[in-house]
Amino acid sequence: MSKLSLLGGEKTVTAAHPHYKWPPDADMLELEDLVAQRNTDISTAGRTGPIRDFEEAFLEFMEGRVKYAVTFNSGTSALLAAYFALGVRDGDEVIGPALTFHAALSPALILGASVRLVDIDKNTRCIDPEKVKEAITEKTKVLTVVHQWGHPCDMDRLVDIVRRHNLFLLEDCSHAHGSQYKGQLVGTFGDVAVFSLQANKGVFAGEGGILVTNDSNMHDRATLLGHYRDRSRDEVVSKDLRKYWVTGFGQKLRMSPFNAIVALHSLRAFPERKQRRHKALAYFTERLQEVDYIEPPYVATNVDMGAWYGYKPLYIKERLSNVPRPLLVRALRAEGVKVSIPSAPPVGTLPLYAENLHPLFPGKGWYRNDVESHPVARQIASMALSLPPFWRWPEDREIIDQYISAFLKMQSNVHDLLSLV
Repeated sequence: MSKLSLLGGEKTVTAAHPHYKWPPDADMLELEDLVAQRNTDISTAGRTGPIRDFEEAFLEFMEGRVKYAVTFNSGTSALLAAYFALGVRDGDEVIGPALTFHAALSPALILGASVRLVDIDKNTRCIDPEKVKEAITEKTKVLTVVHQWGHPCDMDRLVDIVRRHNLFLLEDCSHAHGSQYKGQLVGTFGDVAVFSLQANKGVFAGEGGILVTNDSNMHDRATLLGHYRDRSRDEVVSKDLRKYWVTGFGQKLRMSPFNAIVALHSLRAFPERKQRRHKALAYFTERLQEVDYIEPPYVATNVDMGAWYGYKPLYIKERLSNVPRPLLVRALRAEGVKVSIPSAPPVGTLPLYAENLHPLFPGKGWYRNDVESHPVARQIASMALSLPPFWRWPEDREIIDQYISAFLKMQSNVHDLLSLV
């Protein structure tokens, strides 16, 4: 192998940047629809126009296994509506994974709840069912599962746990559009499920989120939280809740029609993009088997990865003479590889979850999370790398091959790398 680029050698990766561009550019039909909406109506008072079209298309995407879909201006807003719909309130506890994006759980804090973090499974990176059972108390109301990076959780065991303990199950599918567990779509197991539509997601709106459920009362409560007046008047059926239609519950969290148009076109293009991504990442995973110090992402045989949100292999530093991860990343970047350390640390290390008092309501009781009790989450966070979830197959094959050459170059020049420690 040639000299490291970091030490003056030539770059291994010669493909022009960007190696990964997401979201893809809009086609002319999407742009025409956006222009037409601008000249028709730039607001949405109810479930009309592109909002209605996208929600109905999403219900079809969910194969008719959910009855209701409600859009919001972000996945975080949709999660807030979900916790509210489930009746989370002061004194309740929500159980969630110790390694995920904080917003999967933080909306519960606004409602006065505590969040009890539990460790994850090393392979799937999803919440560990055995640790869930240990964490349940008389205050537990909701189990939030996150299908991390698109890999479905162990839904058989988790559904059994919530049934045995009479808990609500919230599925955060923000990474997992189209993912399946034993042939069943994620988002169809829980009492309520939420999908983020943020710009980096497999189905994207720019900013947005969508909540799905089969429960009429939960649909009504979620609608009233973020959609006052027209939509609540037309959609809420509960006699006890309809009286709030004018005001809702005080929030305006609805999606714009422009975001709905983007989301609709993204949803229509998703099957073909998913297929191409799966082929590209299957090839990437196959080639990474040649790199001794990299462990490709695990995919169970009974799941479909759907959107494959992110590609996060593990760095086994003992197999590369304990070269520090930041130095490896620096050296790979010098070779032209788009690589980084994942930006989401263990949730319990964030001040929002680590204070001695409830961060929003200091006078209230609070379950203080101890990161030392989440060894797997800490281990994964210390080992993971973030690489592009390539999707332009077969065009990306050349870039993937060059990335593998760069990884192998690290092995051949490990002594030079160590000289930089």
